[in-house]
Amino acid sequence: MVGTETYPADIVRLWRIVKNNPHVLGDFTWTGYDYLGEAGCGIFHYDGAENFSSVYPERTAYIGDIDLIGYRRPVSYLREIVYGLRKVPYIAVERLNRYGMKHSKTPWMHRDTIASWTWPGYEGKPAKIEVYSDADEVELFLNGKSLGRKPAGEQNEYTARYDAIYEKGELRAVAFRKGRPEETYQLVTAGDEIELWAETDREYLNTDGEDLAFVTIKLVDENQVENLYCKKKIKVRVEGDGKLEALGNANPSSIERYDVSECETYDGYAMAVIRSGVTKGAVRIIVEAEGCAKKMLEIPIGKI
Repeated sequence: MVGTETYPADIVRLWRIVKNNPHVLGDFTWTGYDYLGEAGCGIFHYDGAENFSSVYPERTAYIGDIDLIGYRRPVSYLREIVYGLRKVPYIAVERLNRYGMKHSKTPWMHRDTIASWTWPGYEGKPAKIEVYSDADEVELFLNGKSLGRKPAGEQNEYTARYDAIYEKGELRAVAFRKGRPEETYQLVTAGDEIELWAETDREYLNTDGEDLAFVTIKLVDENQVENLYCKKKIKVRVEGDGKLEALGNANPSSIERYDVSECETYDGYAMAVIRSGVTKGAVRIIVEAEGCAKKMLEIPIGKI
């Protein structure tokens, strides 16, 4: 027996079944990667709208452990811990701009959390924090002050929950095993300075006019700390023998096209897809956003 479309949010209970029953071969969650279609299955509605009810302009299911442009969402780290593949704890924060608000819920949805401690304008406001860990206990610190040590591990669904008051600085989680502090993980508030960061997954492109490079674009501060709260309109220009095939973000309710040269970041990220040309040389990608220094990448066309 094997599970082929199990609920993402139910991974703790389901994986226990896999481990405890030798006739169960494994489990496939639905789904690992977000996708276009089944629009709104996992979108969090705070206005009374219902999931699966064709709410414009929803376009993706939004139930993937990984979003549409390849960024891992918090539930993917919980799953990694449940599978026994990660010892380092992980911190997820419920979106402060949605604190205390009721939302829609389907079995495919986990929680509306994000790995960010950057919430300008919410100083002094309440926050809910989750720490995922397979350790016996975890302790959470806010700017060096302990928010308490709490049980974690499988008996507590690998999750310790905390309430705090938001202030800029550092959130640090410490995993305790047999009473000893072991692995740590932290989130740091991004500074006010916003910079563009861009990286490609390719060292070179083939000269066949068909090869693709995926360029991840994100917003960071001067210390390269990600800013997932800020939004910027991104502009991408391509020079040389290559072209911009697509540009977009992971927003499940975006009204933007993908065959464009401008898009807004979503949770701090955007992605450009570059198609190679047929002439050996290089393709140059220029990324711009208002108030930021431009970022330029160059990808050789033809094996170096």
